[in-house]
Amino acid sequence: MKVGYLGPEGTNSEEACQLYLKKLEDKAELIPFSTIHDVLYAADRGKIHEAIVPIENSIEGTIGTVTDMLVKDVNLMIRQELVIPIYHYLIVQKGIGLKEITDVISNPQVLDQCKDFLRKNLPGVKLHLAYSSADAVRQVATSLGEKVIAHGRVKGSVFAAIGTAASTKLYGLRIVSAKINAQDNKTRFVVLSKKDHKRTGRDKTSVVFSIAKDRPGGLHDVLREIAIRKVNLTKIESRPSKKALGDYFFFADMQGHRSDPVIAQALGNMKKKTSMFKLLGSYPEAR
Repeated sequence: MKVGYLGPEGTNSEEACQLYLKKLEDKAELIPFSTIHDVLYAADRGKIHEAIVPIENSIEGTIGTVTDMLVKDVNLMIRQELVIPIYHYLIVQKGIGLKEITDVISNPQVLDQCKDFLRKNLPGVKLHLAYSSADAVRQVATSLGEKVIAHGRVKGSVFAAIGTAASTKLYGLRIVSAKINAQDNKTRFVVLSKKDHKRTGRDKTSVVFSIAKDRPGGLHDVLREIAIRKVNLTKIESRPSKKALGDYFFFADMQGHRSDPVIAQALGNMKKKTSMFKLLGSYPEAR
């Protein structure tokens, strides 16, 4: 089986993959992709069997690219969810100390999650963006653009990357400061495929829908189908449809499996009250 993930090697996505592989009975080949778009399209077109991508972070919130693609671009369902703690590390070439660092590179989300540490310990440091934290570590280990680094220095600048402990080992670098991100930083990953998961007795169901027109009580009428059946709604979030200002998609997670009679009835009635309704899958709740 081929499982794709948001690469390169050494990212938190690869860590989520390794955790997922421990649950699989069959062996799987891990294939890194450079963007979320690439890995989701590969799964949708059958080039890989499953895709693992981050969908929500406890600090940054929902990964909009993933949810938007699930609505409009691909026909995939959530088969599993994984929640893992996220730790970020300040990484340099060997021989570089904290006080020498003048520039820091990572992806935008990681930089934001570590802003308090950077403000306190590296005031005035220049920030640079990378496609991923692992790519940032690779650049510090090899080059930044066309400028070749010698002992971490580029024209007088000393670069550090913020990345994972695994990427440090991968490129033979050194951690100068550990766990520099905000506390309680967790990321929810989802395993996406053409089919969701069979009922386990401890499940969640995800849906997305839109309301025909903006009217008083429109959203309430839809969610009432969940409330009157005493189904636990664990999440509700809106995302712009990108069709018109004020037009939204609503994403909802609820406890229970789509095959449960009470959930099936609620979903059926919700569909009747919406202009667009899409089941995103039923899957075991992360423990």
